[in-house]
Formats: sequence, C-alpha cells, structure tokens
Amino acid sequence: MKKHAPGAVDPNHAPHRRSAKRRRVFKGGWLVLADGTSSIRCFVKDISATGARIETNDPPEAEATRLKLTLSDGETLDAEIVRRAGLELGIRFLAEQRPTLAPPPEPIEQLVEQMEAMAIEDVLARIDALGLSEDPALRDASEALAEAYAGLYALVSAKVGPW
Repeated sequence: MKKHAPGAVDPNHAPHRRSAKRRRVFKGGWLVLADGTSSIRCFVKDISATGARIETNDPPEAEATRLKLTLSDGETLDAEIVRRAGLELGIRFLAEQRPTLAPPPEPIEQLVEQMEAMAIEDVLARIDALGLSEDPALRDASEALAEAYAGLYALVSAKVGPW
C-alpha cells in the first residue's frame, strides 16, 4: 500500500466536500424522467438546498440524467443525477429553487439574499433618472457606492456555496 506525505490527499479517497448542510429525512416521492415517459417511486434519505440522496427499487437507466423529483407533499424540483451507487442516487437541483425540507439558510446565506434583494442598482438608476448625477459630487459618490457594493457582495457571496 502506497503511503502519502502528511497532509497529502490520496486521489483514490479524496475528501467529500459539500457546500450545503444536509438534513436527514425519509420522505416518499417520485422521480419523473425529463421526457416524462416514466416515473419511479423513491425515498429521499437526506436533502440540502442544492441536492438530495435518493433511494429507489429500480434506478433509472444510465442514459437518464435529467429528472423531476416530486415529493409526497406535492413539491416538485428539477434535478440532474450526479452520482449512482446501486439503488442510491445523488441528485443536484437545477435553477434557483430551495426545497422546503432543506435546512434553513446559514446567517451568511441570509445576508447574501438580503444584499440581492436590496437592488442597489435601482437606487443608482433612480438617482440618474432624477438628474442628480449631474452634480459631480453626487455622481462620484454614486460610482464609489456602486463599486464598493459590488466588491462587498463578491467577497460575501464567495463565502457561501451555491444553493
């Protein structure tokens, strides 16, 4: 058996990293293949804001990658298969959809969502529309604010994995 230097990563046993917290659940549902031609009964074993671990009695064919997960409460999520292991599938949710069963967002995720909702661009556009940017001091302050806010948003959102 080949030994690795301290701190080195064995390429055959790379550490498993997830950007989103997972919640253990055991909830029934259906996997509907993207073309809608077939559906498979499944159980969600754990779920996060970005994906889920699913168990089925009859996994979809290897070619199938896109699907919809419909939970027993009616929630439907577009997803793609990213891992297969026997009867178990790992799926990643597509688009910006957060499952209701997912753990609540971390405080930093909430901050990013609040920053996105602030729409500072709308405030700056309103300043322009009112003709206030003709004042050189106001124009400079608006430009500095836009640049500083963009930098702050980039730094904060880099601390959060995709959801």
